[in-house]
Amino acid sequence: MSQTPILRRWHVRSTLAILALSAASSLLGLFRPGHYTDPAALLSRIRAEDAVILLVAVPVLAIGLWTTLRGSRRGRVVWLGALAYMTYMWASLSVNRAFNAFFLGYVVLVTLSLYTFVAGLLAADPDRFHGALTGRPRRVYAGFLFVTALGLAALWLSEIVPALLAGTTPPVVEQFGETGVVTYVVDLGIVVPALAVTAVWLWRDRQWSDLCAGVLLVFAALLAPGISAITLVDFQTGVEMTTGMVVGSVLPPLLGAVFALDFVRRVPGRSRTETEEGTSLAG
Repeated sequence: MSQTPILRRWHVRSTLAILALSAASSLLGLFRPGHYTDPAALLSRIRAEDAVILLVAVPVLAIGLWTTLRGSRRGRVVWLGALAYMTYMWASLSVNRAFNAFFLGYVVLVTLSLYTFVAGLLAADPDRFHGALTGRPRRVYAGFLFVTALGLAALWLSEIVPALLAGTTPPVVEQFGETGVVTYVVDLGIVVPALAVTAVWLWRDRQWSDLCAGVLLVFAALLAPGISAITLVDFQTGVEMTTGMVVGSVLPPLLGAVFALDFVRRVPGRSRTETEEGTSLAG
């Protein structure tokens, strides 16, 4: 009896293209003189993002792909979480960075990351991950995701609402220009709802809850080093930061990294059937 392949050929090819283009973008940004035309005050921040993508996100995505091909359910969670991170980062960076020679590369990265992530998530069998968080941990994880959603929403709304009432500019826009609103839109419009919905699903023990929780936790874990690096750069360059901004930005991703490691450990290993599936690819 034939089994459904764990990945299709285009999933693999698309992921390899994401890996190559992400590495190329980061290397150009780090080592090509004059690659960025952004204000000098932002260059250290931008290069910190490049370094994290090259040294952390690219290897994690590669490991996720490799282990998924070997039939690992844990690998699938890592692969999908890394793709979610790539989608988030390249969608944000393509808008926040000034136009440069790699612009079309950003466009391709956004497209490949988004469609590969969505297709990979829809192709997953949630029953193979359901039950990874049994008993008490399910409520703990649900609580963490929901509190994180509320905290992120409160963090950004505490900047946006006073600015709207006073007719002034929110801090992110003052610091990074008009394109800074992308952070508000993506986080409030996509990340916060995803966290909240997954928390509710976990609490109610829905079929997709465990897989979606794992993906979001890996996503948060990959955000942690980037946010920490940017916070350090901002501190060293004298950027004004409130305690709330530092704690609200850094703490949730760091906790997410701890929860992600625990979640991946809880995901069942691969069965013999899944190992056989991992060696098979569809066109």
